[in-house]
Amino acid sequence: MSDEPQSRPTTLSICVNFRAGDRLPSCGARGSRELADALEAGIAERGLPLVLKRLHCMGKCHIGPTMRIWPGGPFIMGAQEPDVPEILDQLEERDWDALAARFPLPEDDLNLET
Repeated sequence: MSDEPQSRPTTLSICVNFRAGDRLPSCGARGSRELADALEAGIAERGLPLVLKRLHCMGKCHIGPTMRIWPGGPFIMGAQEPDVPEILDQLEERDWDALAARFPLPEDDLNLET
Protein backbone atom coordinates (compact mmCIF):
# COMPACT_ATOMS: atom_id res chain seq x y z
CA MET A 1 0.00 0.00 0.00
CA SER A 2 1.12 3.53 -0.67
CA ASP A 3 1.99 5.97 2.13
CA GLU A 4 0.54 8.91 0.18
CA PRO A 5 -2.22 10.92 1.84
CA GLN A 6 -5.71 9.86 0.78
CA SER A 7 -6.57 13.40 -0.32
CA ARG A 8 -3.68 13.72 -2.76
CA PRO A 9 -4.70 12.97 -6.35
CA THR A 10 -2.74 10.27 -8.07
CA THR A 11 -2.04 10.11 -11.79
CA LEU A 12 -2.58 6.96 -13.81
CA SER A 13 -0.69 7.26 -17.09
CA ILE A 14 -1.64 5.05 -20.01
CA CYS A 15 0.08 4.68 -23.35
CA VAL A 16 -2.28 5.06 -26.31
CA ASN A 17 0.42 4.91 -28.99
CA PHE A 18 -0.73 3.36 -32.26
CA ARG A 19 2.17 2.66 -34.61
CA ALA A 20 1.36 3.18 -38.27
CA GLY A 21 1.79 0.25 -40.59
CA ASP A 22 1.29 -2.30 -37.81
CA ARG A 23 4.86 -3.57 -38.30
CA LEU A 24 5.75 -3.18 -34.62
CA PRO A 25 3.53 -3.86 -31.60
CA SER A 26 1.85 -0.92 -29.94
CA CYS A 27 -0.32 -0.31 -26.90
CA GLY A 28 -3.01 1.29 -29.06
CA ALA A 29 -3.22 -1.77 -31.29
CA ARG A 30 -3.55 -3.92 -28.16
CA GLY A 31 -6.63 -2.13 -26.84
CA SER A 32 -5.22 0.66 -24.70
CA ARG A 33 -7.50 3.32 -26.17
CA GLU A 34 -10.62 1.36 -25.25
CA LEU A 35 -9.05 0.59 -21.86
CA ALA A 36 -8.41 4.32 -21.29
CA ASP A 37 -12.00 5.21 -22.22
CA ALA A 38 -13.40 2.61 -19.81
CA LEU A 39 -11.04 3.68 -17.01
CA GLU A 40 -11.90 7.34 -17.52
CA ALA A 41 -15.63 6.58 -17.30
CA GLY A 42 -15.15 4.38 -14.22
CA ILE A 43 -12.99 6.95 -12.44
CA ALA A 44 -15.64 9.62 -13.02
CA GLU A 45 -18.50 7.31 -12.02
CA ARG A 46 -16.79 6.35 -8.75
CA GLY A 47 -15.52 9.86 -8.07
CA LEU A 48 -11.97 8.64 -7.52
CA PRO A 49 -9.29 11.26 -6.74
CA LEU A 50 -7.34 10.10 -9.76
CA VAL A 51 -6.19 11.79 -12.95
CA LEU A 52 -5.95 9.67 -16.10
CA LYS A 53 -3.25 10.91 -18.45
CA ARG A 54 -2.99 9.51 -21.98
CA LEU A 55 0.60 9.40 -23.20
CA HIS A 56 1.96 8.72 -26.63
CA CYS A 57 4.64 6.26 -25.52
CA MET A 58 6.17 4.85 -22.36
CA GLY A 59 8.79 2.70 -24.08
CA LYS A 60 7.09 -0.64 -23.47
CA CYS A 61 4.69 -1.08 -26.39
CA HIS A 62 6.16 -4.53 -27.06
CA ILE A 63 4.54 -5.80 -23.85
CA GLY A 64 1.62 -3.36 -23.43
CA PRO A 65 -0.87 -1.99 -22.93
CA THR A 66 1.30 -0.02 -20.53
CA MET A 67 0.07 1.94 -17.54
CA ARG A 68 1.91 3.44 -14.58
CA ILE A 69 0.84 5.03 -11.33
CA TRP A 70 2.51 8.36 -10.51
CA PRO A 71 4.26 9.50 -8.48
CA GLY A 72 6.60 6.57 -8.03
CA GLY A 73 4.10 3.78 -8.49
CA PRO A 74 4.44 0.53 -10.39
CA PHE A 75 3.87 -0.29 -14.02
CA ILE A 76 0.60 -2.10 -14.75
CA MET A 77 1.09 -4.25 -17.83
CA GLY A 78 -1.20 -6.04 -20.24
CA ALA A 79 -4.59 -5.12 -18.76
CA GLN A 80 -7.62 -5.16 -21.04
CA GLU A 81 -11.03 -3.49 -20.97
CA PRO A 82 -12.73 -6.43 -19.13
CA ASP A 83 -10.20 -5.91 -16.30
CA VAL A 84 -11.42 -2.36 -15.58
CA PRO A 85 -13.73 -3.18 -12.61
CA GLU A 86 -10.90 -5.04 -10.86
CA ILE A 87 -8.42 -2.24 -11.64
CA LEU A 88 -10.83 0.40 -10.34
CA ASP A 89 -11.39 -1.61 -7.13
CA GLN A 90 -7.65 -1.75 -6.49
CA LEU A 91 -7.19 1.92 -7.39
CA GLU A 92 -9.98 2.81 -5.00
CA GLU A 93 -8.25 0.79 -2.26
CA ARG A 94 -4.90 2.35 -3.28
CA ASP A 95 -3.47 -1.16 -3.42
CA TRP A 96 -0.60 -0.57 -5.84
CA ASP A 97 1.10 -3.84 -4.84
CA ALA A 98 -1.96 -5.89 -5.84
CA LEU A 99 -2.14 -4.10 -9.19
CA ALA A 100 1.55 -4.71 -9.85
CA ALA A 101 1.17 -8.38 -8.90
CA ARG A 102 -1.94 -8.91 -11.05
CA PHE A 103 -0.57 -7.05 -14.10
CA PRO A 104 3.22 -7.42 -13.70
CA LEU A 105 6.07 -5.93 -15.62
CA PRO A 106 7.84 -9.03 -17.04
CA GLU A 107 11.04 -9.86 -15.19
CA ASP A 108 13.18 -9.48 -18.31
CA ASP A 109 12.00 -5.84 -18.51
CA LEU A 110 12.62 -5.00 -14.84
CA ASN A 111 16.18 -3.92 -15.56
CA LEU A 112 14.86 -1.46 -18.16
CA GLU A 113 12.30 0.17 -15.82
CA THR A 114 12.35 3.96 -15.95
